[in-house]
Amino acid sequence: MEAKITYFESGGRHNTEATLKLVKERAKERNIKNIVLASISGFSAEKALEAFKDIDVKLTVVSLKGLSGELPEFPESLKEEIRRLGHNFCYASEVKYEFPEIVQATLRRFSEGLKVCVEIALIAAEAGYVKPGEEVIAVGGTGRLGYKEGGGLDTAVIIEAMRSGDFLELEPLYGGKEKRRKIKEIICKPR
Repeated sequence: MEAKITYFESGGRHNTEATLKLVKERAKERNIKNIVLASISGFSAEKALEAFKDIDVKLTVVSLKGLSGELPEFPESLKEEIRRLGHNFCYASEVKYEFPEIVQATLRRFSEGLKVCVEIALIAAEAGYVKPGEEVIAVGGTGRLGYKEGGGLDTAVIIEAMRSGDFLELEPLYGGKEKRRKIKEIICKPR
């Protein structure tokens, strides 16, 4: 099997449309029906609703509630539109999940977006929006805080959905090591 990975020169919002185009292509190629997407302000969610309106996928949008006024609130009207169209929406803070800081720091070495992709896939599984063991596409980005060009999408992976308590489980120890791999494909990320 061969698959293309796209590397963006820099992370940030300017990669959002290209990222969604790559995700749409890979979803069609792999017949993936669930896409989990991070969106804080609603910008990425609106772009995704437009990009995926003509294919049969279900979106799960994961957002953050404002942190001390540093993050904008996700628009209530957009939440309603997402749900009206048959998609899912949740705030990360409303879902109980485990994601150790050492794991987050390790994933950030690849890119902030990769950390986000893994986290939102765990959240979607814990919330019951995707089934553990199902391959989904998770889409995230560099984020708004601390990144000049943040606030959009620049990272996408195909990942096996799993509950957060199972993420660090490495059984079986001998043989079947391919079963340990949960991040199946990198679609795109910043260099």
